[in-house]
Amino acid sequence: MNTTNTTWQQKKWKWILAASIVTAGTAPALMSSNVVEAAAIHQPAAYINNVPAEYDVVIRQGVTYVALTELKFLGDYTFGYNNKTKQISISTGSDKYVLTPNSKTIKKNGQAAALSSAPILVNGKAMLPLRAIGETFGAEVRWNQAAKEAYIYTPDASIIKEYKSADLTIAREAALRLPRFSDLKQARLDIRNPLGPVDSSMTYIFEKGQKDRFFVNDDNDLISYYEIKNGAALLKWQANVSSAAGTIGDLFFIKTKPVAEVGKRPSVAGQTLVSFKYSRMLEETSYEVMNKSGSIDSGSIAPEKDKIIVAVPEEN
Repeated sequence: MNTTNTTWQQKKWKWILAASIVTAGTAPALMSSNVVEAAAIHQPAAYINNVPAEYDVVIRQGVTYVALTELKFLGDYTFGYNNKTKQISISTGSDKYVLTPNSKTIKKNGQAAALSSAPILVNGKAMLPLRAIGETFGAEVRWNQAAKEAYIYTPDASIIKEYKSADLTIAREAALRLPRFSDLKQARLDIRNPLGPVDSSMTYIFEKGQKDRFFVNDDNDLISYYEIKNGAALLKWQANVSSAAGTIGDLFFIKTKPVAEVGKRPSVAGQTLVSFKYSRMLEETSYEVMNKSGSIDSGSIAPEKDKIIVAVPEEN
């Protein structure tokens, strides 16, 4: 297994921070000579409740495995591996589960049941079959073959209810908490130069008065675009941007040139946009209302606890 390096820790911090606060077709004709696509060869990845897996994802005989320790992102679980007895233990609430590598039998509070796939050991690390774990613990599992990405998440009916709220602030906050899946036909882009906890930033951008699609700007390096369908946020487009002044189509809120782009580029022609950027240091959200001509209104408001989105006067 690959060990965690500094770059990964910075990326993981951003994902965990975002998840903790908001618990995230191709268009070759749009590519110019200075824009490159993501590498065609890439390793499989997994996302647990929108947080990327910490360790390598293993695929054997069509079964996707993640490390036992990834369960910490799925819910309130305690777990361990006893090297002497060769058993995996998982506890949640009053329930205790015992599994054995290479065995499809799982015991819940002493009662045996069958798994669709057996856990395995890889370089001494206990690895769990993603779909079997989802079935056991009531989580949903999805797979994007083209992007080689697996997703396991815990459905939350309350978030769906909030997304349907007539209150735009509540609905947008819920939109950021929905499960996120890649709808790309290749590997997603990544932040090229991730920043640490102090300098890192994340901005969310919606169309004025809307909640069903949004952009995420990570560190002014990676721009991602999501559309919400059937209770999930689908990743449709991404671009890495440089520090050189430039534009990307009619996406007027982007002021720098792209260096890589994947997916079908969206359009915001004729739209007014609203951006939200939360500051952990100030504990407030800065918002800006803008169109192609420039800024219309801006300000800062302290959001509700553990929230990002605030009510914007211009939208009331």
